[in-house]
Amino acid sequence: MNRSVPSLPRPWRWRGALSTALLALFYALPWLRWNGRQALLLDLTARRFDLFGWTLWPDDVGVLLGLLAVLAVSLALLTHLGGRVWCGHACPQTLWMRAFDGIARALARWLPTRAAGPATRLCWLLLSLWTGITFVGLFSPIRDLLDAASHGSWSGGELFWVLFYAAATYGNAGFLREQVCRALCPFARLQPLLTDPHTPRMLYDARRGEPRGPRAPGQGGVFGRGRGLLDAVTAQDYVFRAAHPLLAGPMPIFSADRLGDCLDCAACVSVCPMQLDIRQGPQADCVACGACLEACAQQQHRAGFGPGLVRYCSPQRMAGQARSWWRPRTTALASLLLALLACGAWRLS
Repeated sequence: MNRSVPSLPRPWRWRGALSTALLALFYALPWLRWNGRQALLLDLTARRFDLFGWTLWPDDVGVLLGLLAVLAVSLALLTHLGGRVWCGHACPQTLWMRAFDGIARALARWLPTRAAGPATRLCWLLLSLWTGITFVGLFSPIRDLLDAASHGSWSGGELFWVLFYAAATYGNAGFLREQVCRALCPFARLQPLLTDPHTPRMLYDARRGEPRGPRAPGQGGVFGRGRGLLDAVTAQDYVFRAAHPLLAGPMPIFSADRLGDCLDCAACVSVCPMQLDIRQGPQADCVACGACLEACAQQQHRAGFGPGLVRYCSPQRMAGQARSWWRPRTTALASLLLALLACGAWRLS
């Protein structure tokens, strides 16, 4: 994260730190202890689940299913109110993609070009293997698992699942990447049903940014030089022309003082893990990770323009309307969550 950009909204300055913290938490989970036992251990062989001092046995399967239902509805409500917060900041696919990309960038800086590629693949492989061991360590005591590994005495099941999750991590984060979100993830397909025009998402302010184009430095943004915002219809016309040049024909030539704040540098496109162009409008595949927002903020800061050309807000908010926190889907999801919590409290009482 480049902290030299004061125009970057405060929540997005913690994007990298949050990813690191969540990854560290995952790798630390099997090592946490509670009353002399592994704090989180889903021991299928012993038919015993230890959840930080709370033990579930086979006859508690209803409690476990209820807990999973509460988590699912909570995720749906979070997505409805806050957008794709899970996808962009906490989903394992997002976290490991960032980790793999960080390793690749670091080794590209530190090593010669010829050595960087093989070293990157080796580090990816080691991280994937440790990920597989950590995941299996949530189902088999991690200390016993590592002790058995040192003696080469893993069972066939342990060896299979360690290699399976290592291969899944390596393949998903290293090669399939955005295809996991587009084609394999069921939640990615369901999340459009949870959103409405008041749900935040990554948006490009076309009224301010269009018509896009490079210009000499020192001319100021649209507000600084008095051009102001375009009307919504004209701005969307320019967006359509830029996205479909073969259909709409070439863009008109504009003088520098009539250009918008978008420098057409394509920085937002180059950093997008989903290979999207946020300037083409809201897209279902966008995971709202904030990479385009960060890249655009850096470019706007260097050009001396104001912040917010790409921002995380609802379409209603972008249009200048007040945000409504309580909508029909909010009522339905919140009511379902409260009902599940009430049933759980009654079951445990």
